[in-house]
Amino acid sequence: MRTKRPHFLFLVAAGGALLALACGFVFIKNDTTGLPLKWAPGNIVMKLMVDNSTVLSDGNTRATTLQAALQDATRGWNPNLGDAQFTSTIVAPGSGADGNSVNEVFFSSSPYGTSWDSNTLAITTAWYSGNERVEGDTIFNTAFTWDSYRGPLHAGAMAGKEDIQRVALHEFGHTLGLDHPDENGQTVTAIMNSHESSVDSLQADDINGAQSLYGPKGVPANDNFASAIAITLSGTSATVTGYNTNATKESGEPNHAGNSGGRSVWWKWTAPSTGTATLTTQGSLFDTTLGVYTGSSVGSLTTIASNDDVQSGVVQYSSVTFSATSGVTYYFGVDGFNASDGHGADCAAITLNLSFSSSGTTTTSSSSSSSVSTTSISTSSTIPPTSSGGGGGGGGAPSGWFLGALGLLAGMRRLRAKRG
Repeated sequence: MRTKRPHFLFLVAAGGALLALACGFVFIKNDTTGLPLKWAPGNIVMKLMVDNSTVLSDGNTRATTLQAALQDATRGWNPNLGDAQFTSTIVAPGSGADGNSVNEVFFSSSPYGTSWDSNTLAITTAWYSGNERVEGDTIFNTAFTWDSYRGPLHAGAMAGKEDIQRVALHEFGHTLGLDHPDENGQTVTAIMNSHESSVDSLQADDINGAQSLYGPKGVPANDNFASAIAITLSGTSATVTGYNTNATKESGEPNHAGNSGGRSVWWKWTAPSTGTATLTTQGSLFDTTLGVYTGSSVGSLTTIASNDDVQSGVVQYSSVTFSATSGVTYYFGVDGFNASDGHGADCAAITLNLSFSSSGTTTTSSSSSSSVSTTSISTSSTIPPTSSGGGGGGGGAPSGWFLGALGLLAGMRRLRAKRG
């Protein structure tokens, strides 16, 4: 049985200008598995411990401008998230407590007793268990003068006032699990870049990154066995993508790789000849399970092959190799591992890779002649984990903090957004 231990991460934001730089989003990852750290489906509850009376330049208070970054129908993160949503409560200003399983947002002159670097605007902390985020606090630096306004950064006589909403959008992106594209070899316009700029709203790259973790709205088109999407080989291989966010498990559906799962989607492929097929979920952004079947209905399938992890708990994509018979249609069920922790099956963006080596007679009957509808997922977003490594990291020591915001603190992994 897999065990999950809580680990601590710390995400930071540095002061100044977020540089608007086109390549692709990146993620904050579990160093052991190489998979992104993300929240389970459902509500991400944020406690806003900030002033709700002083009116800022755009008519918001500190509290309501933070709410807008989280939940606003046009500017916030929520409209772009499929299976997770931020919710928030506003309380009296105060200081948070680390490791209390509450996501707190507040202002401080010394976050959890640590001195600010002079160039740090804000920090976001995180506790995680396995690949799952379980707590995250965002702390703004009281050394800066904070306002809320749209458009270009204040200059001239208005210089020196930091826009809390654009910094909050960046910080809450770290809360979701996004990293800095520009510090990971990417050139792209994004609120998640490490330097503050006149970009004051979510960009396409930010949204694509978040949806890779939490999906778009709605149920996947291939949620049910009967709606399995046909795969077409290009030469001897094919790669298709999709999501299992908001997917369901059908009555009578088998447990893929022996795990209960609960958020499965389906593809199908008809072998053009007899040969050997290899199927993997490498490049998927979550702990997958995989099953290969024959049969005409979900309740009467014959299992051909199945797999959970390539290396249990470490290399968490799935891989199977099976003998394919000419003209036979094979169904591929992809689900997420269900750790029986009350959060259901794991889920996010899926990459499914099929390769085929023919060794027999070809057939002209193939359902794979139809085109495949796919969703593009940046291959730069996932680095396959190594086969070495242990079970996770250490139980919450400050040295395990992960920085991801606009700034840096000595002795910790740094994700910076510097002042221009």
